[in-house]
Amino acid sequence: MFYGPEQTAPTGRLSPIYLEGRPLPLATPIAQQLGLREGQIIQATIELRGDSLKLLLNGKLLDLPPGLRFSPGDALWLRANRGANGWQLKPVDQGAEHATALEPLPIPVMPATEPAGISRLLALSLRPPMPSTLLELFQPAQVTSLLQTAANPELTALFQRLQLSMRGLSSNSLQNAVMSSGFWFEALLGSGQSAGRADMKSMLRRLIRSLDDKESPVAGKLHKAIDDIESSQVESLAAQARGEISFAMVLPFVDANPVEIRFFRPARRPGQEAPPFSVDIHTENETLGEIWLKTSITRASHVDLMMWAMKDSVYRLARLHSEKLGSRLTQAGLTMDSFRVFHSARPSLPESWNPPGAMLDVSA
Repeated sequence: MFYGPEQTAPTGRLSPIYLEGRPLPLATPIAQQLGLREGQIIQATIELRGDSLKLLLNGKLLDLPPGLRFSPGDALWLRANRGANGWQLKPVDQGAEHATALEPLPIPVMPATEPAGISRLLALSLRPPMPSTLLELFQPAQVTSLLQTAANPELTALFQRLQLSMRGLSSNSLQNAVMSSGFWFEALLGSGQSAGRADMKSMLRRLIRSLDDKESPVAGKLHKAIDDIESSQVESLAAQARGEISFAMVLPFVDANPVEIRFFRPARRPGQEAPPFSVDIHTENETLGEIWLKTSITRASHVDLMMWAMKDSVYRLARLHSEKLGSRLTQAGLTMDSFRVFHSARPSLPESWNPPGAMLDVSA
């Protein structure tokens, strides 16, 4: 059992509804408010409200038929079907339906052929935003200590190949680091492209196996780091089902602290122009302090920048050189529409996260 998700989300155990197979009726107006589609597979949870149990689906509480045995926190997977008398939510056999629904998607998830696999997937999908373990783990001092504990020269050499250099940063090295972050591991493996490629998630698993004490605090931190990667994979899968692009990772550097980077594009609405594509960067530098940078790109070449800096000197320096930055972007064929700098931490509210009971569509 991995350490981390079990402490932050319901266990996602199989509910008796899977055995009873009883459909849940849903009025057509409610189905329309929820935006249901025929054949859509959705996730819901059981909530205790007052003295009765309710089905929490995308923020709405629905009544349950009598006679069903549930406990608060039970997670359900249901398929939406529309009939002559209205809509029904029918229980899904995760052993077959869920695996089939996820097969064509490039984002890998845990297999759902057993209750343990379903529990793992649900725990990751319900995991709330939290500080990244990888940001702490990839600190230069932490990495050095970890590799010394493992005492495995092969793993040390492997990690060195995965590290970027801030002084020698290039588009090719950045692309290779993104592809080796562990986020694409299963997708590359399934397409036969991962052979011989250094990969962060497989390296973390090898580190765990190399430790003598698998229950040590160091091993627990490595398990949480893998949780970070796989939680990001599951969140990206849910975002894809909503028509969004969303994936995040932490990149290690040999000559600097690690950088957390996230790519995001909201769903495109019918009749509207393409939404902006954003790149969020977060790091903490010994000289510059903690910094957040948000870059939004619209119409292929127009850029809006927002920066948050904790140090007053960095805040003032960024404002002072904003015109130079605009000139550099112009030379690169980009137009800087705005550059806003804030002397504060970035607000912690995430751009996109589904709380427990939110609708998760895995039918796309």
